[in-house]
Order: sequence, then structure tokens, then C-alpha cells
Amino acid sequence: MEIVVSFKKRILCFIVGIALVILTFNVLFPASAQEPGENERILASLKSWIDGRYDSSEQAERDIANDVPDNLQHRLMYQVFVPVEVPFLDGVVVYQQASIDGSDDPEWVVRRGLLHFFVSPETGMVHQRELDFKTPEAVVNVHLDRSQLDGLTLDDFTWSEDCDFKLRMEPDGRAVSGPMDFGPCQRFNDGTGEYMTAEDEIRITPDEFWFLGRYLDKDGKVMWGTESDEMNKLKRVSALDTPGILVFGGTRGTGLEVVKILAGRGDQVTAFVRPTSDVTQLEALGVTLVEGDALDADSVRSAFESGTFKAVISSLGGGRNSQVDDIGTINVAEGAKATGVDRFVMVSSIGAGESKAAIPFFVRWILGPALERKTTAENHLAYSGLSYTIVRPGGLGDGPATGTGVLSDDQQSFGWGRIPRAEVARLLVQAFDDPGSVNTAYHAFPGED
Repeated sequence: MEIVVSFKKRILCFIVGIALVILTFNVLFPASAQEPGENERILASLKSWIDGRYDSSEQAERDIANDVPDNLQHRLMYQVFVPVEVPFLDGVVVYQQASIDGSDDPEWVVRRGLLHFFVSPETGMVHQRELDFKTPEAVVNVHLDRSQLDGLTLDDFTWSEDCDFKLRMEPDGRAVSGPMDFGPCQRFNDGTGEYMTAEDEIRITPDEFWFLGRYLDKDGKVMWGTESDEMNKLKRVSALDTPGILVFGGTRGTGLEVVKILAGRGDQVTAFVRPTSDVTQLEALGVTLVEGDALDADSVRSAFESGTFKAVISSLGGGRNSQVDDIGTINVAEGAKATGVDRFVMVSSIGAGESKAAIPFFVRWILGPALERKTTAENHLAYSGLSYTIVRPGGLGDGPATGTGVLSDDQQSFGWGRIPRAEVARLLVQAFDDPGSVNTAYHAFPGED
């Protein structure tokens, strides 16, 4: 009998020990932690998926056709989502705007804010947090004019961490989903003067944005949303009509670095490439590709006609005596004029145009033919009627952007030392964004570390 009791005690102690080990493991390594690299995968997917105009018309029309009871019907909703770049938030940021009729008429816009997707240091998972503008009346249609976000800080927004969503990638890799389980997430109802408690979860795919979006009063009655457990299903109905930027010479060097900056901050970028070019890096950036030859005016014109563009950036350049330096750039300028694209930013070289005397004699002797062709292109651009900006670097090098480079409008200035192509790209985008740079040529110098 004693042997049996002792054996039972041992079994019980073993079970308790195993339970303590499991409990300790779960505390040290919470089940919510993502697999290595999974958070990066989620953020990259969300950035590439969430963009465009969405509505729930298919679901709403189905409910009406099936005589779904009013309390279970889904409302007709219109939504705009567009990735944006803001300096005070890491991760992925998306501007969202809801309207009554699907238009951009400010009178019909009912809500706007930012969706912030980021890795939480507390949970080790990707969260979605909704940031509301403190003065929403001052911001509207950011998808048409992103400069409205310039100068804003976190002090211009309100949010509740209790309303975060905790997101995971679904096993097939085609959806990101998760609940709002930090709660209670509450919002004030202006109509009743009471707080509502959220019941919510989301599911995002390459073409859809689903959310439950149900709010309850203190007695558990639905105050906003549907009593149906089927999520509201917004589907992308069109891409945004946001004019893009057409880049020539973007497969390598300075041009590729420019594309990285523009795509990274959410601009719609189309790269003009030769059929034989290595486009691996451009494909990884998710930009649109248009094939052609810069020396063929018709294929250049077709590139401009392939989309709606607000600007063109050209870093075309060849060897010591390449026609792409003049004929190619002239074709691009003529294509821009013919299709109404007014803004043109060109990468040239110190020694071209009015800066001929700025470089040493031996440099002019080595690069003479190329500089003459670039001068021809610069002159054509200057008299084209386009709103141009010319950036002339000196010696180019590799490596990351330094953040110390400077632009000078002194046509006779010359600085020794190489400037990284990535730094030239940073300066070029800086000039591109500056309205005061129109019809100006700059020299790009490395600056001091």
C-alpha cells in the first residue's frame, strides 16, 4: 500500500514539474512571438497590398438581394488607402479616408486618419494602430496632396493603445489578420453622449480589407455596425489616380538609388528599362517597368503614354561618347512636352553647360565628348519650356548616403573628392521636392563628415 501511494506521489510531482516547466517557458517565450523574419514579411506585404480605392458594394448589394434583416445588413462603405512616409513613425504608415459617395469631394468625406503598422517591443508582433487627426478639418485628400503631412508630429494625433490589433500572417501567406484584444477599446458616441466598446478584428489580403467594426453600449447592445458575425468586406475597385514619377536610367547607379528613395517613401514609380537590362533590384522594389530604348523617340513617347505622371527624372548616361547623353535626354524632354509632363529633373555632370570652366583641364580632356553631349542636352532642356532642375555631381563613388552632401548654384564651383551615388540621389530628391529649385542647375558636393 505504501509503495502504491509513494508511486502516485511521484507521478503527481512529475506532472506538477512538467506544468511548471511549461508555464515558465510560456512566460519567457510567449506564444504570441513571431517566427524570425515573419514581422518583416508582414510589413512588406501590407505595404505592397494596401493601396487604392475600396468599397463594400458587392456585399451590401448581396444583403439587399437576399432580404437580410436590417440588424444583420452590412453598410455600403467607400474607403481610400494609400501608403505614406512620415518621419515620426517607423514601420508602414497608410493614410485612410472614408466618404459617403466614394468621391474626393471634401463635403462628403466623413473620416480620415493614419493606420500605423509596426513591431511592438512589448509583444514582439506587428500591431495596427489607428491615429486620428486632432484637427481633421485641416487635412483632406492626402492621397492627392501628400504635402499636407509635412511638418506634422505625433502631437497632431490622438490614439488609444487599447485599440491596437495584433496581426499574424495566415499559413498560405495570402492574408494578414488578427483581433483587437488589448481592450477595452472605447470611443465616444457624440449622438448618445456615451462611450461605446469595440468588438473588432481585421483581415487584409492583396485586394481586400475586412473588419468587424462593431461597437456596443454598456448593456452589450450594438450601437454601430452590424449584428452579423460576417466582417465588413471592402474590396479594391481601382488603383488610385495618383500621378507617378517616370525614371530613366533607373536600373543602376544614381538612378537606382533615386528609385529606392522614391519607392521607399510611397511614390508611384515607373522605370524605363532596356529589354536586356538587369531589373532584379527594381522588381524587388515593386516599381512598374516599361521597356524601350532611349534613342528611339517613339518608345520614349510610349513610356509617357503608359500612365499618368507628374514628373520625370533622368539619370541617363553612357560612356565617353554615347548618344544617350544628348539624343536620349532630348527624346525624354520631347516626350515629356508632348504628354504634358512639366517637371523634369536631370542628372548631368560638373563641366557641362555653364560649368565648363569649373573643372581642371585634364578632366575636360578625358571627358570632353561626354560633357559636350551633356551640354547639348542641358541647353535643349533649358529652352524646352519645361520646369527643369539640373544636378551636376563631380567624381562619383559607391557606398551609402552620408547626409552631409550639399548643393550649390555657383556654376563655377568645384570640389575635390568623390560623392557617393546614394548621396547624389538624396540631394536630387531634395531638389525635386523643392519648388525653389525650378529652372536651376546645382553642383553636388560631398560635404564634410
